[in-house]
Amino acid sequence: MTEDYNFYLDNQIPEEERRDVAFQTVNAIRESVTLAKNTTLPITYEFAFNIIYDLDPKLYNAIIILLTSKNEIVKFYTEKAKILQVKPVELIEKELEELEELLIPVDKEDSFYLRKRKFGLIAAKEFFTPRVQSEHKSLSHDFYLSSRDDYFGKPLYQNDEYKDYKITDNKLLRLRLLHPDKDEAILGVDLIYEHFDMKLERVRFAHMQYKTWNTNALYETSSTNLIPQIQKMEKHLCKSGFCKGPKNAKRDDYRFPYCSGFLRPTSKLQKSDSKLITTGLHIPICQALKLFKDDKKITKENTRDKSIKGIIFEELFITNIAGSRWIPIDELEKFYVKKKIDSHLNTIRIHAQEVDIYTEEEKNKTR
Repeated sequence: MTEDYNFYLDNQIPEEERRDVAFQTVNAIRESVTLAKNTTLPITYEFAFNIIYDLDPKLYNAIIILLTSKNEIVKFYTEKAKILQVKPVELIEKELEELEELLIPVDKEDSFYLRKRKFGLIAAKEFFTPRVQSEHKSLSHDFYLSSRDDYFGKPLYQNDEYKDYKITDNKLLRLRLLHPDKDEAILGVDLIYEHFDMKLERVRFAHMQYKTWNTNALYETSSTNLIPQIQKMEKHLCKSGFCKGPKNAKRDDYRFPYCSGFLRPTSKLQKSDSKLITTGLHIPICQALKLFKDDKKITKENTRDKSIKGIIFEELFITNIAGSRWIPIDELEKFYVKKKIDSHLNTIRIHAQEVDIYTEEEKNKTR
């Protein structure tokens, strides 16, 4: 893969597959920032687009072109704006305002096409909106994370770009958006989310593999590499002992099992909802493998009692009821070195690191 290679613009790969990966990327960014903000209300698509542009303008432009390449809304407003001699964005914003008013009192079940139209308008607006710089309403750049703690002075990806964002006075989020590799990108978008507690020098995490399914079904034959890839996650995470609780855990401690690897089926773009809630299933890797073995497929029906919906998972992870157990930071470093995760960048798409920071005085009080 050359340095200038752009998966999203590779015409040798079917456009539908590239579009699905682009949509997964946007949703994975939404999920990572939503977790960092400690909220169960997903950030907007506009916000996610801002983040992607901030991380990599070239990648952002490629994603927007791909998402709108067959967007009839773009063509419609291009012609309409030309006739009325106004900017397309002005007309789009007017329709978005009307849609927002219509959607306020309506249930999700009764507004599928309205919300589908809303996403199309948002993507079209991004297409027409020139960006000089990314502006965030509640995230601001913060470039002193690497000087705060030694661990972040030696990033996992030495040659990769990243951005640090300030969530609160005591919380930062480091995001990396990695360019997909030609051979691996079609398989899905991986998200690694890590939560660091620098006061106690520990970390917990969740790895999520996004997969596109058709008609809400994912078959073991959907891809020749689907099962091997999930088995690889099981080998690296589950069989490494991260599913086991801490040795000193009390019997009355309450939480979900310490599963740290999840399969994330997502709908195709043309059938997507405007929120992660409807396509936000989190299926533990062990359960996914069992379903593929027994049923040869994964559906909404057979995962009903074996998965966690997006909005619920976010709340559980935020409150430390779901996800891996806390482990020492140096143990995580050893794990990455042992599994050679830092040398296989084509298996990771988005790496998010939420960091709780403290003053030396606060740390010393804990010690």
